[in-house]
Amino acid sequence: MNSPLCSVVIPTYNALDYLPAAFASIFAQGIEDIEILVLDDGSSDGTRAWLAEQALVDGRIRVFHGERSGPACARNQLIEQAKSSLIAFLDADDTWLAGKLAPEIAYHRANPDVAFTFTDYRHVDLAGNLRSTCFDYWKPKFGRSRTGFERIDNARAELFACNLVGTSCVVAKREALHIANGFSADLPSAEDWDLWLRLAECGPVAMSRDVTMHYLMRPGSETANRGARIAAMNDLITRFGTGDMPGWAQRAARARLWSSKAHHASERDLKGFAALYAARAFASDPSKRMLREMTAMTRQWLFAKERSGDCPC
Repeated sequence: MNSPLCSVVIPTYNALDYLPAAFASIFAQGIEDIEILVLDDGSSDGTRAWLAEQALVDGRIRVFHGERSGPACARNQLIEQAKSSLIAFLDADDTWLAGKLAPEIAYHRANPDVAFTFTDYRHVDLAGNLRSTCFDYWKPKFGRSRTGFERIDNARAELFACNLVGTSCVVAKREALHIANGFSADLPSAEDWDLWLRLAECGPVAMSRDVTMHYLMRPGSETANRGARIAAMNDLITRFGTGDMPGWAQRAARARLWSSKAHHASERDLKGFAALYAARAFASDPSKRMLREMTAMTRQWLFAKERSGDCPC
């Protein structure tokens, strides 16, 4: 297999409980002419042995090993090893829905100038309960078509304003990934958002409203990483929010940053700061969503003050 239709890239670390489902979702695509590249980043849960067994059974699986270099480095290493001109990303704890990959490959083959494509995805909790989709939550203004892929006008600004892109939904041109220099390993978080913005400078971006992936919500992970993500968001807003970036996109991005700070403060029971940050988010983006967040966090702060006998009302 000299040049498969697509190379599927999977970084994994201590995710053996989820890997079989991820692999099954790839096989369910019914596409034979693909390769599956997996990098085990120093797991201690038996992942290495399990992957070795899978590679013996299916010659399309190529296994690599790392020593806790992180998902950005792992993905970059696998991109370099890929034989296809198209790279599909899948995280070890996510799953594709049947019929995800073929339409995306077909779109890229018909539109070779497109740098990358992505779709909508649905959140799923550990009990298997289906939650909202990403697009339902953020309600993007672009992508009016309900079927198939369509290009995003001014994709760089749209994705700067709101990062809707789930990594496990993306299919990208390997050439564009090389031009963009892959994922930034020096960022503490948000290296995916950084890459989508740089890829949007390399060529057109297309999206589909079809839900093609289930994103597993693992408790504690978002809270634990929120501080690092806020630092990375601040860095990227400073880096990309200049020059020709439209003002509306800059304001929307800053609102998301203040909103993240508000949630982070709320998680640490700093309700006064949470209300203040939520107000700043609303000032940057006076939308219904930000108004609801500001109202809810202000109420939480006032309730806490009332219970402590220090209510200003």
